[in-house]
Amino acid sequence: MKLFFNLHQKYFNKLTSFVFSILHKPILLVISLLYRTFVLLRLHAYKKGWFKTFRPNTPVISVGNLIVGGTGKTPVVDLLSRELQSRNFKPAVLSRGYGRKNNKIQKRLRFCENSHSDPEFFGDEPYMLAMRNPEIPIYVDSSRIAAANSAEKNDNPDILVLDDAFQHLAIHRDLNLLLIDSERGLGNGNLIPYGVLREPAIQWKRADAIIITKANISSTNKIYEILKNDLKVSIPVFNFNFEAKFFCSLDGKNRKNIKHLAGKNLVTLSGIAQPDVFRKMLENLKGNIISNIEYADHHNYNNNDVKKILKKKDEIKPDYIITTEKDAVKLRPFSELNNYVWILEIEVRPDKSWNTFFESFLESL
Repeated sequence: MKLFFNLHQKYFNKLTSFVFSILHKPILLVISLLYRTFVLLRLHAYKKGWFKTFRPNTPVISVGNLIVGGTGKTPVVDLLSRELQSRNFKPAVLSRGYGRKNNKIQKRLRFCENSHSDPEFFGDEPYMLAMRNPEIPIYVDSSRIAAANSAEKNDNPDILVLDDAFQHLAIHRDLNLLLIDSERGLGNGNLIPYGVLREPAIQWKRADAIIITKANISSTNKIYEILKNDLKVSIPVFNFNFEAKFFCSLDGKNRKNIKHLAGKNLVTLSGIAQPDVFRKMLENLKGNIISNIEYADHHNYNNNDVKKILKKKDEIKPDYIITTEKDAVKLRPFSELNNYVWILEIEVRPDKSWNTFFESFLESL
């Protein structure tokens, strides 16, 4: 009887999976079409002025994308912050602070003033930006308008940089940058959940420039084909390379040239939207990936995770456990990992033509 039940359950599960696979895509497509209708109505409401757009007293640069998931927005915001400072601008960065604790409370972090704050109250990406740009105030708030008002009142910046704000139409921007990931492109061209788009690809028309990120990791030919032939893009398009030059220990006390990863046995450790791109980057550096420890995007590491990491280290004895700068923000409190976990340091390198474009924009201000 037990054997019969087990066989019955086995075939029932297979039948259920088969039926679900048949119904799954049509259901997702229907939801996607309903979502598309909602998105288009919202865009129309802003176009007609039924929904108002707030214009801060300070010029605004927005960085965003069309798809769900990571396209390298935060590294680009970091690059812009550095470029603005090198030109004697005083920027402030506004972020939603996705995944942080108490997300209803506005937070401000200027790392040179408070380097001991808890990253969980700011979110991993804003905290990483603050660490890399200690002089710049970083504001996290679900309302970019409230954050802009606070920044202007408290810090009097020359320019506001919005992280992940292409869809945030409630605030005006003077430079609207649209990022497209070289690996994922625009997906299958459909909106979520049937595809990966947040809104129709034709909305590129709201952008002032398109940036193809991680252009050195995957071929950009297909994306350029879609932009030119299908979408008839008429604005400037730039390639931004994401290059690794060094990797450092979790406590920051030891730093090595990236060439030392070649031929080494590696374990990847990440809680990011695109772990496959992280793995591909290490493979391009000739690292030998023997295992992966992967969590959901914006994962909050705990003691059980640390035990799992150390157990994996003891079992397979890799040369290095490599993590991302974003993950390192939440891994640093666990000092027992200092001797085993290393951070891959990424540097963004834009096209030379980008400098001319960006200089021209700043001069127009």
